[in-house]
Amino acid sequence: MGASRWWLGPILCLMAAPGVWAGQYVLQSGQTQLVPISARVLNGEQVCHLEIIVPGQPPVGRVVRAPFFDTRIVITPGDEESVTVRWRGQFKRDGDQLINACPTQGESRFRVVKDNTQTKAFWMGMLAQLSPANGECLRIAFGYEKVRPEWFDFSDPQRSAEDARIQRAFAQCDAFLAAPKAWGNQNPAGHACSLAGGIQTRCEGIFSAPIRGKPEVISLETAIHRQLEGLPWTTGVREIAGVRTARIKAEQDRVAKLAAQEAARVKAIEDERLRLEREAQEAKLAEQRAVQEKIEALRAQIAEEKALKEKQRLENRNWLLKQVDKLRGSNQPAPAEASTVAPLAGDSAAPATPAATPASSQGATSGPTPAR
Repeated sequence: MGASRWWLGPILCLMAAPGVWAGQYVLQSGQTQLVPISARVLNGEQVCHLEIIVPGQPPVGRVVRAPFFDTRIVITPGDEESVTVRWRGQFKRDGDQLINACPTQGESRFRVVKDNTQTKAFWMGMLAQLSPANGECLRIAFGYEKVRPEWFDFSDPQRSAEDARIQRAFAQCDAFLAAPKAWGNQNPAGHACSLAGGIQTRCEGIFSAPIRGKPEVISLETAIHRQLEGLPWTTGVREIAGVRTARIKAEQDRVAKLAAQEAARVKAIEDERLRLEREAQEAKLAEQRAVQEKIEALRAQIAEEKALKEKQRLENRNWLLKQVDKLRGSNQPAPAEASTVAPLAGDSAAPATPAATPASSQGATSGPTPAR
C-alpha cells in the first residue's frame, strides 16, 4: 500500500507550501519532445540572446524576453538516464541591430523514462486533493500556459522554466474561485430562479466580458484565460435555453388553449343565437300556417254554409218553380222568382203559358182541380 502511494507525501508537502513549486519535465526514451528552457536574468534586461547546447545536437541561438526569458527546444533522448541542457548569454547581430547577450548561464537536467506512469499518477493524486472547481481551473490554466503536468515531475528539486507558470496558475485559480459570483452558493449549471414579473424558472451562471466595447457571454475557459492575463470579466445568470424554450412553448400552448376555449365560447353563443332565431322563424311560420289553416277552414265553412243555404233555398222554393227546373232538367234556380214565368230562351215553339189567375176565378171557371 505504501509503495502505491509514493506520491502522497510530496503532494501534501507541496499543497501545504504552494510558494515552493519546483520540478522538471521527464523525457520519454526514443520520443521527440518539446521542452521549455528558462534563463534567470536579474539585471533588468527585457530582450536578450542565449546560446543553447543540447548533447548530440548543434548549438542553437534564441532571443528571449521578460518576464520568463524562456524558449522551447526539441529533444529526442536515447537510452541515457538523463539529458543535460546548458545555456549561456551570447551577443547576436540582427542586421544593423545588436541584441545583448543575456547576463546569465545555467543548465537543466531532464530525466529519461520509459513512460509517464509515475508523473501522471502524481498529477491525478494532486487533483484528487483539490475541489472539482479548482481542479478544472488548473487544467484550463495549465493548458493556457502550455504546461503538461502529466509529464512534469513535481518532486524534482531543481528549478525549471515552468515553475513560475505553475505558481501563477495556482495563485490565479485561487483568486478566480474566490471572486464573488452572481449565482452565489448555488449550482451554476442549474438552479431555481425568478424572472421579471415573478416567473419561476431555472437559471444557469454565465461569464461575460467587454468585447469590442460591449458585454458578451464568454466561456469558463475564456474567463480563466482573462484572469491569467489580468483582463476584466464578470458573472451573471440567465434562464437555461432548454427551460426557456419549454416555458415559452407551454405559455404558447396555454394561450392557444385559452384562445380555443374563447373561440368555442363565442361559437356556442353564436350557435345559440342562430338556434333561437331559427326557432323564432319556425314559430312565426307555424303561426302563419296556423292562421292560414284557420282562414282556409273558415272559407271552407263559409262555402259549406253557403252551399247548405243554397240547397235549403232550392228545397224551399214553390212547387211551380221546381216543376220548371224539372222541365229544364236542372235543379239550378230560375233567374228570378215572379208571379209569371217568362219563356226560356230558345223555346219559341213552346206554347204560351196562361197567366195565373186568382184561385177564386180559376175555381169558378174550371171547377175543382183534380187530385194528382
